[in-house]
Amino acid sequence: MPRSGTNHLMDLVCSHPEVAPGRLPVKEDLFLENSEHLIRFVSQVRGSWDPIWGSFPPELEEDLLRSLGDGLISFLWTDRSRRLVTKSPSTRNIALFHQLFPDAKLLILIRDGRSIVQSCIDTFGWDFDTASHRFSDAARELLTYMDAEVASAERLVVRYEDLVTDMRTTMTGVLDFAGLSRDGFDFSAAEDLPVRGSSSHLGPGRTSVHWEPVAKSASFRPLQRWESWDEDRSARFEWLAGREARALGYEVDGSQPQPALHRLRDLRWHGKRWSRRFLYRLRGLLGPATRPLRDRIRMLVRGGDG
Repeated sequence: MPRSGTNHLMDLVCSHPEVAPGRLPVKEDLFLENSEHLIRFVSQVRGSWDPIWGSFPPELEEDLLRSLGDGLISFLWTDRSRRLVTKSPSTRNIALFHQLFPDAKLLILIRDGRSIVQSCIDTFGWDFDTASHRFSDAARELLTYMDAEVASAERLVVRYEDLVTDMRTTMTGVLDFAGLSRDGFDFSAAEDLPVRGSSSHLGPGRTSVHWEPVAKSASFRPLQRWESWDEDRSARFEWLAGREARALGYEVDGSQPQPALHRLRDLRWHGKRWSRRFLYRLRGLLGPATRPLRDRIRMLVRGGDG
């Protein structure tokens, strides 16, 4: 999901002379996130074929889906003299990766969910519960894929924390996995790689998150995003996403929060979420003429937040 460190890993891999990013200005392809439409397309096309033509073996649909994947890669791949590297900060539909791109190598980047949550709050202005729910949802989809999919030589899981604390060892593993030469990678330059997209290390004169390179300094501490959390916030994360964080290999609090209190807070969060969706759909259905009514409803919703 966003704020997991994909910019940093992408910059590291793309510093190798044998690889290149995809077509600009597409910085994140998000192909898998929307790939369920391709599955439906293949199914509908197959259903349209007349059986009188002959027998259609099951692998025909697999070949059609793979061909669509080849087309997506061809769209992004502009520098044919180098390997294509592309990224997507999402785990949605990750189980379809090997069907669409069976010849590609999949790098999965994980990060401490508490750091992701705090960074999403700082970057996007999400409330704590929304950020925690989105992390737990993304983690569950990833864990489901990893449980169902047998270990593959085409998949490597990388911890963001390892990239920060032991870049040389971690990147050596990435290079070997991708079939890239170690000699072509400048490890010294990689250690001084600028920061992009940090929610806290903004650089001089900047007051909001941006994606321009910023030189590292002693103030850059990406592993301590959540250390200022109080006991209540830690307990809330444990309730919403602690199990998923532990399943990914991270040691979180593990204390048992008060179920009744957190269920009440869950109801409140879901109520606010429903009201926002209701207002959005109301605006779409009825248009500008209902703005005074929508403003009144919005004020009532905010009044209930107190």
